[in-house]
Amino acid sequence: MRSEGKSEVRSQKSEVSGQRSAVSSQRSAVSGQRSAVSSQRSAANFLA
Repeated sequence: MRSEGKSEVRSQKSEVSGQRSAVSSQRSAVSGQRSAVSSQRSAANFLA
């Protein structure tokens, strides 16, 4: 019974860490979009 409880706790911790990594990946994607927008703007200014 004790080992089962420990495995459940471990699975919950792994799920939490997975959600954190997903959030960090979303944040990096947002920052990537921002850098892409800024690069497009600089390209437009260069062409103009």
